[in-house]
Amino acid sequence: MASLDLDWIRTIVVTGGAGFVGSHIVDDLLAHCPNARIRVLDAFTYAADMSHLDAAFRTGRVTLQEGDVGNLDLVTEMLKDADLVVHAAGESHVERAFSVPERFTLANALGTQVLVEAMGRRRVPLMIHVSSAEVYGTGNGQPVGELAPLLPDNPYGASKAAAEMLIAGLRRSFDLDIRVLRPVNIVGTRQNTEKLLSRFLELAAVGRPLPVHGDGLQTRGFVTMADFCSALRAVVARGAKNATYNVAGDDFLDILSVARLVLDAVQDPVSGVSFIAGRPDNAGRPPLDTRALNALGWQAKGTLRRELPMLAAWYGARIPAGLRRQVRQVPNLAPQRVQAVTQAAGSGLFRSLERH
Repeated sequence: MASLDLDWIRTIVVTGGAGFVGSHIVDDLLAHCPNARIRVLDAFTYAADMSHLDAAFRTGRVTLQEGDVGNLDLVTEMLKDADLVVHAAGESHVERAFSVPERFTLANALGTQVLVEAMGRRRVPLMIHVSSAEVYGTGNGQPVGELAPLLPDNPYGASKAAAEMLIAGLRRSFDLDIRVLRPVNIVGTRQNTEKLLSRFLELAAVGRPLPVHGDGLQTRGFVTMADFCSALRAVVARGAKNATYNVAGDDFLDILSVARLVLDAVQDPVSGVSFIAGRPDNAGRPPLDTRALNALGWQAKGTLRRELPMLAAWYGARIPAGLRRQVRQVPNLAPQRVQAVTQAAGSGLFRSLERH
C-alpha cells in the first residue's frame, strides 16, 4: 500500500502503550497526527505504568483497554476501522530473558502472530512492528545492514527474530503491509530501572556504585526517544511496503564509557563503578547501517551526552530524598529467578530492591 499521510490518519492502535517506548509513541503521534484518536492496548505487566499516559489522557483523544496482545478476539475488536497499528508490546529485558525465556516467546513471538492475524481479519492498511537490533547478535565489528542474517545470542533477541519470521510468513498470505524497525538501545524518561541507563542513573543518585559486567568494554548503540519517534513517523509517511529499517543514533559506546558519562551527569555524591561477573557471552554489539532510513530524510539529532543532564534530573527525582539513604544501605542482591509483578509508579529501583 501507499504510505500514510499523517494529517489524515483517523484511528491508531498502539500495543504496549503504557510502557516506556509505547507511551512516548502515543505522545508523539498525538502531536503529529492532529486528526487521529489512539486506542492503547496494554497488559500492565511490571514495566507498564498508568501515569505514563497522564498527558495523553488529558487530550481526550486516547482510550485504554487492559488486555493481552495474545487474545485474538480482543485484538480483533481493538483493530476495527484502524488506519495504523504500532506494535510496541512485549518483553524487552535481556537479563530477564535468561530467567523466564518462555515469557518472551509468548509475548514477543506468539503475541505478534496473533496481532498479525487480527490485522488480516480487519484489513488494517499498515502496521509498524518495533523489533530490536538484538536480532543481529554480535556481528563482525562492521556496520550491519538490514539484509544481514539474524543471529541472536540471547532469548530476547531470539524471540524478536522469531516474531519477524512469523510476520514474514503471514503478511504475504494476508496481503499486509508490515514495516519493521530495529532500534538500538532507546534512551529516555519512563524506562524501568532494570535497564542499563536508567539503573545507572538511579544508583548514582543514591550513591551506590554502578555495576559493570566484566571489563565494561562491551559496545552498545544508543538512540534518543525523540529520534526514534521521528524515525517511526518517517517510515509511516515515506517507508516502503514491508520494508525493514535500522534505527540508531551517532552514539556507539562501551559500557564503561556510559558509566563515566552518568557519573559526570549526576550532581549528588556518587560511588564510582563496581566490576562484577557478567552473564555468559555478554558480547558487544555491532554498529548499525542506517542508510535505508536516512534515504527517507531521517537523521539522528540527539546524543546521549546531551540527554543525560535531563535524564539524571528525571530519574533522580523519582527517589524521594528521605529514601535515598535507605536505598543506599540495601545490601547487594544475589541472582534469582525473576518474577514479573505489577509495579506502581515511583522509583522502579527502590521497588525492585524492596521485593527481594
